[in-house]
Amino acid sequence: MWLANDFSDGDAKLEQLAAKFKVSVGTDEESDVTQEDERDGPYFEPVVPLPDLVEVTSGEENEQVVFSHRAKLYRYDKDANQWKERGIGDIKILQNYDTKQVRVVMRRDQVLKLCANHRITPNMNIQQMKGAERAWVWSACDFAEGERKMELLLAVRFKTQELADTFKKKFEECQLILSEEQKGHVSFAEKFSKETNPVVYLDVSADDEPLGKYIWKL
Repeated sequence: MWLANDFSDGDAKLEQLAAKFKVSVGTDEESDVTQEDERDGPYFEPVVPLPDLVEVTSGEENEQVVFSHRAKLYRYDKDANQWKERGIGDIKILQNYDTKQVRVVMRRDQVLKLCANHRITPNMNIQQMKGAERAWVWSACDFAEGERKMELLLAVRFKTQELADTFKKKFEECQLILSEEQKGHVSFAEKFSKETNPVVYLDVSADDEPLGKYIWKL
């Protein structure tokens, strides 16, 4: 049988628990003051100072992307008489906005190290790689390793024939544009190279003895 004092004892215990809970949690104002004190506390210098942020540039900021897609690049090793893989990544054809020069650039995945970096010239010959589909071969003076490599034989292979065909098409289109540019410069020079241009004659002598005559056409 329940008695009235049993309810009173229960209420008292609930009040005690509520009081303890209030003290342990605290009010919002007390919490704010504590966080403010923490912000105004002592400041400790980091053990290792962090370097300043450095803006990283790729050298491609002033170039238009003519072509870009993932591929595998090979280099022909003459000493071993075999093709060796040079890297996997996005191979790009880039054209400079100012000079209109075009180059092939490729960086290895993750490490972003250059594995191809050379200009496209009108006299390059790009052709299908023998015994391999979706692959093209050409020779170039490459600068990927920081110094000029004379007539390095390169090959690139794509995942699909469509990508391979697109690369070759863009490569040859750039060659055609460069060829037209060169013809334009030659025509411009020929326009101002006339028979009426000044001619400079220079007589050379030593000890009053004539040694010959030099002629320069300007």
